[in-house]
Amino acid sequence: MKHLATKLALTALTLTGVSACNPHGRNTTKLQYMPDMADNPTAKTQETYLNPPDGAVTINAILYPETPELAEQELRNPFGEGAQVSRDVVNNGKKMFDTYCAVCHGPDGKGKSLMGDAYPLAPPDLTRPDLVARKDGFFFFRISNGANLMPAYAHSISPHERWQLITYLRTLQVQPK
Repeated sequence: MKHLATKLALTALTLTGVSACNPHGRNTTKLQYMPDMADNPTAKTQETYLNPPDGAVTINAILYPETPELAEQELRNPFGEGAQVSRDVVNNGKKMFDTYCAVCHGPDGKGKSLMGDAYPLAPPDLTRPDLVARKDGFFFFRISNGANLMPAYAHSISPHERWQLITYLRTLQVQPK
């Protein structure tokens, strides 16, 4: 029995010593199971990690204006600005608004919501006269690129859905105050 215990102890010490040996020296890099989790890209505020390298343009890129003022001048809502639109477009826009916007801007777009009070800058009232006077391209730019504390939603909401959302926003803006 004594010999068995001694043999087991020696075996354990030998295995421990063998496993601790590194034939390549002490400064070798170990393989990582999921290296992308350890070396993931970092994103700054208001920046998406999906941005391509500077100067890169894909062959199917849609190049949007660089400022909200240019977007307001150049972009047109395919559903028409102020025109009569189908109920499906408005309903889909409402779904997008309720999902992405109402959390901060409130269900009526007036900037009053549970989340809106949590931030130092209150979300703007989207039914203000100065915002009602803005063209749809301005809102498309803001939804796509974000502003102040609002994140960019270009990666989450397709261009088609953004235009539907803006079409629904216009219905909120014409409702009686």
